[in-house]
Amino acid sequence: MPHKKGTDRNQLYLLPPSLEDFITEDNPVRIIEAFVNTLDFEKLQFRKVRTKERGCRPYHPGDLLKLYIYGYSNRIRTSRKLEWECIRNIELMWLMRNLQPSARTIAYFRSDNKRALKLAFRQFISLTIKWDLVEGELLASDGSKLRAVNSKKNNYNENKIAFHFRRIDEKITEYLKELDHQDKLESGIQKENVNKTLEELKERRRKYEVLQQKLKESGLDQISSTDDEARLLMIRGQITEVAYNIQTTVDSKHNLVIDVKAINNNDKKMACEMGRRARAIIGKENFDHLMDKGYHDHQTIAQCHEHGLRTLIAEPTAGRSSDIPTPEFYNSKFQYDSHTDAYTCPAGAIMTTNGRDYKTKNRNGHSWVKQYKTRACSSCSSRHLCTKSPKNRGRIIQRSLYQDAVDLNNQRVMQEKEKYRKRQEMVEHPFGIVKRQWGYDHVLMKGIDKVEAESNLIFLCYNLKRVIKILGFKEFMIRLLAASLFWLKNGFTRRKISFQNLLELNFHFYHHRKIELSYCL
Repeated sequence: MPHKKGTDRNQLYLLPPSLEDFITEDNPVRIIEAFVNTLDFEKLQFRKVRTKERGCRPYHPGDLLKLYIYGYSNRIRTSRKLEWECIRNIELMWLMRNLQPSARTIAYFRSDNKRALKLAFRQFISLTIKWDLVEGELLASDGSKLRAVNSKKNNYNENKIAFHFRRIDEKITEYLKELDHQDKLESGIQKENVNKTLEELKERRRKYEVLQQKLKESGLDQISSTDDEARLLMIRGQITEVAYNIQTTVDSKHNLVIDVKAINNNDKKMACEMGRRARAIIGKENFDHLMDKGYHDHQTIAQCHEHGLRTLIAEPTAGRSSDIPTPEFYNSKFQYDSHTDAYTCPAGAIMTTNGRDYKTKNRNGHSWVKQYKTRACSSCSSRHLCTKSPKNRGRIIQRSLYQDAVDLNNQRVMQEKEKYRKRQEMVEHPFGIVKRQWGYDHVLMKGIDKVEAESNLIFLCYNLKRVIKILGFKEFMIRLLAASLFWLKNGFTRRKISFQNLLELNFHFYHHRKIELSYCL
């Protein structure tokens, strides 16, 4: 039996096929096209929306945005790969209308439109809220580290710089001894090589002196030489990486990411900020906000309470001091009375405070506490079970100044365990898709502002794919077309999208199915 044969490459067609013939009716590139048509590029502050009368004509920002959304949705992120895809990828030929921008043009677009890319993400979220895909009753926030464009080798702190100084000074001393030895032997060629190496070592030392000066002027505990704003962060356990911490907030209804923010420290102080940002996005005052133990900070929880944010943040497991011999006398066994501002110890003694605030250090910085003591410790029969501290000091209980707000948060977590269990399935899914399935465990941009813009672009692609699954392709397309017609109807003509262009672009949907143009308007 003969094999299947392909078409003769030299075969001439009576009518050449169009690009439209190669793109199926439910191809996702049509969604990208329709979504970009809903955007007002001038309002979103994209560069080069208006062209000059003279000079080389620029590409429209809408075309380059389509290119990036397609690329990030299909695991193609670098500008050079996107340039090549425009030449060989039939879907991009259709989407770009055979435009072939250079890698430099593509790269500059992403770098120059940081704010606009964030606003484009926010515009899509406003559409999902309007379509009732975001409920805004239960939200969850989490952070995940993405590697920065900066190796560990090019991240420095005071100790690391001092180590390099010692190593260089030791080598300089060795070469100076070698130079003295060569002087005695009067070996000219060898002396020349040693002198050259000495100059290289001195130049390297000057480099570290500049880094040390920058570190002192910045007031920071570390500095990165490739990406100034990248920081060495704890990934898990004792594993560290020079990275950015990408914060996301997810809605419970369909697990859509409604907010993305990049930071270069840990989650500790972000609970209140992420809650206030979420409130502004969804336009609701009252919602439950779920977060993991990494966000449990007394002062931040108190700030959330002051701003009326209802948080459910899991409490970290309390560290057990070696000074407490038995579990019967752990801190949790001491009863606090808010009316008298005093503790009652398990032995029945009343512990009071002198009213002073004390600053205590911990692994995340410092905190302010009150201290509670009792003179009964010196004569207590259970003292050997309670503490190993000196006899003249006794047992001390420290209470955070923000403990009341923390207690309310911890109480909510204990009473609403079923609700809190939803946190993991909400926030872990987007990061699992983006980092494991798409392979985006690192960023390509330098600087926290550009990294945040790239992160918004990544999660815009994630949301687009999610909404296709939620609504179905046809329903999603209809709503996007209706949104485009809404802007056209309300006078946003500067985008130069006409009703006729929309009909031509999406002829299949208008031809095969009647659409009430009042739908979603």
